[in-house]
Amino acid sequence: MTLWSAIHISWSIIGTIWIVVRGGNPASTWGWIAFMFVSPPAATLLRLLTADRMAPPLPVDGAPCRTRLQNCIRANCGARMAMRNRVDTLHNADRTFAAIIRDLQRARHEINIEFYIINDDRIGRAIARILMRRARAGVRVRIIYDALGSWRLGRRILRDMHREGIETAPYGRLRFPYLTPSVHRRNHRKLIVIDGRTAYLGGINIASRYVDGGKMGFWRDEHIRIEGDAVAQAQSIFAADWLKTSRRAADFMPPRPHDIGDTLPIQIAWAQQGPARMTLTQAFIEAIAAARSNIRISTPYFLPPQTLFDTLRSAARSGVKVELIVPTKSDVLVAGRATDSYVRECVEAGITVYRYRNGFLHSKTIVIDDSVVAVGSANMDYRSLEYNLEAMAFIYDRAVAEDYISKFHADASVSELVSARRFDSRPFATRLTEGIARLLAPIL
Repeated sequence: MTLWSAIHISWSIIGTIWIVVRGGNPASTWGWIAFMFVSPPAATLLRLLTADRMAPPLPVDGAPCRTRLQNCIRANCGARMAMRNRVDTLHNADRTFAAIIRDLQRARHEINIEFYIINDDRIGRAIARILMRRARAGVRVRIIYDALGSWRLGRRILRDMHREGIETAPYGRLRFPYLTPSVHRRNHRKLIVIDGRTAYLGGINIASRYVDGGKMGFWRDEHIRIEGDAVAQAQSIFAADWLKTSRRAADFMPPRPHDIGDTLPIQIAWAQQGPARMTLTQAFIEAIAAARSNIRISTPYFLPPQTLFDTLRSAARSGVKVELIVPTKSDVLVAGRATDSYVRECVEAGITVYRYRNGFLHSKTIVIDDSVVAVGSANMDYRSLEYNLEAMAFIYDRAVAEDYISKFHADASVSELVSARRFDSRPFATRLTEGIARLLAPIL
């Protein structure tokens, strides 16, 4: 090996480590790494000249946040504003499953269920028994489950449900070795519609760990129960998914009349492959860019697409109070390491970051200006926002927002405030590991 070859290789390796540790957009980072191995001097110089540049804030035309957000969601996925609704905020799984079981037992005509995870465990079997009893009573029951997320849903329980007349449809079957690039696109929705009258939506799957805990301890999560005009939107999402997944046409109950007179506006925004793929990404960007005073985010995985991340940091640097809660430890090790890489840049931008310590934070919520709440299934990461089927309820109501703000403060009280000094004092090996994990963010 010549001296120049040795210098070239050594410079390329050191430069690559430097680029990875500094973080940045994963796609551009891969490009910089390739450039570094082609021409280390040129790559180093250009990287120094272009480092730490961030996109400017999106222009805000002065329109109220809710108006801009409503228009954005409607333009992307067609969801109109549903005005007359009643919402129950079901903090954590014990309240959620209690409410779901009560409504399932009262079903008279139709139950439509769509979940990423349905496990054959204590909770899964309890709900299955209720569904089979309702099916025997003449209620039509349909279930969509993700083939990957629900791999623990055994053939026995499926066979028992089919025997009682329950219809099931697995989303995205895995057929080895004939895997396609679409294998990483999953149905991540958590949705129930009962009798065209009641809908459930949120982040809680049908699994015992949400109640009993597990290796991560207590699972902190959010779900909502909806009655009113917005139920029709939830029904429409399920109907479209059923046709696509089962390839069977079906008659669904029309929305049932209700006597709700109070105004509580809701839009159920959904994302899937096709024209609506970027609905939630653009909705989050719009809401953050239009914020005037404060933004509160809870998410188990913080690996945002670069435009969204730039918008969030720009909001913080423009004077908006931005607060973020993420888990101290993740149930996905690589995702947790990548999240820590983004956390460092959040703190540098003036974002207040908390690391939840009372178990595992799995809730996915955003509160904007104490008046708009987004709650549902979408994590703030590439997978949720660019690949998966997701559903988020955007609720335009101050009373609901105050409820979620109260829970945010409660979560923050059992969290560790991230100190910039302490975070920067982490070993170099840790920061390098985080940078490497960040490179994988688009596929985690």
